[in-house]
Amino acid sequence: MTSKNTTSMKSILILMGIFCGSLLAALLLTECASAGAECASLGGACDDSSGWDPMAKLNEIGNVTATQQSAGANWPKKSREIRWGMNSSQGVEDEIGEENESSVASDSVQQAEAEEAKDVQNAARALPNELQINMTRSLKAREMLLPLDGVDDADILLDVSENSSLHIEGSIYIPYMEFFLQPGILKPADEVASILGEAGISREDSVVIYGECLPCGGGPSVATYVYWMMKSLGHEKAKVLDGTAEDWATAGWATSGSAAVLPEKEYKPLMNLNYTATFDLVKSGQVQIIDARTPPEFAMGTIAGSISMPYESVLADKKITGEDRLDMVFMVLNKNQPVVVFTNTGMKGSVVWFALEMMGYDARLYSYQDWMANQLPDLREVDGSGGLNETAI
Repeated sequence: MTSKNTTSMKSILILMGIFCGSLLAALLLTECASAGAECASLGGACDDSSGWDPMAKLNEIGNVTATQQSAGANWPKKSREIRWGMNSSQGVEDEIGEENESSVASDSVQQAEAEEAKDVQNAARALPNELQINMTRSLKAREMLLPLDGVDDADILLDVSENSSLHIEGSIYIPYMEFFLQPGILKPADEVASILGEAGISREDSVVIYGECLPCGGGPSVATYVYWMMKSLGHEKAKVLDGTAEDWATAGWATSGSAAVLPEKEYKPLMNLNYTATFDLVKSGQVQIIDARTPPEFAMGTIAGSISMPYESVLADKKITGEDRLDMVFMVLNKNQPVVVFTNTGMKGSVVWFALEMMGYDARLYSYQDWMANQLPDLREVDGSGGLNETAI
């Protein structure tokens, strides 16, 4: 091979080397650019210029005290800039908002609740009079439900509360439990008459009954029940006080921590069974039946054909509600047909019974306890009555 040919071959090899080197360099640059773009999309977390040290990052694993403000700390902001074109300041505002969201939400909820409570109070004050409960009593109602200022010196005040430490001055005290053999079962009529007589009451006296059953949630149920009991004994001049000893004290009238003691009298009952329903009457289909228990109790089982009317529906602030409201509650009833009211023992049912009587209905009281007992023939009483009779109330 000549010298000239050798020189040409060397030139070709040099040119090929330069070309290959250039091609390799181009490939490397392309790869780096691609990697750089991917890292940038993640916020530069793999960009050496950020100061990220892989060995240092490995040391942080499992170290709860290690700082997390490495290069990756800025990746949310950078990612927003690259992926969605959001500026840095917008990202900062979002991050601040996220950090304060919990405290702001808590403050907002509290403020909203306060404003809502204020709105409710203002709305209540703004209610027109015709939408508020009218507690004015008619003359007919006052014959049964006596206002506080209607009590006079001829009346015997009878407190029947369960554990009363505050009495209207001059009251006698018979806890309502004294009249029971067991819950829902009253003592025989002659024993009840003896209790009343020993306390200084005769059947001819004017008696005003008041009291609450605090374990029952308050309200006049014990007073209305004792009223029903005394009316069944033939007591004509019995009334329920439209209020409590606390109401009496609030009105500025005298109260006492001890009850009065009256001379013993003879109480001669004259039984009136027209206030009590019997099992036979209830099952006859000739009466309207009210279940005055709670809706859950009604749902668990009731007397067929009963209307659910919880006893609280006739109360307002633990007192018998106004007559306008009672008209609305009783509008589903036929006033020309007798009504039977029941609860488990009749105690709370007596509140609805009392309200019906006050509104001019022919009402009778009953107990679900008696209804269930009469489902078994051998448990029925000889006279077929599940309610009041001359032997047992």
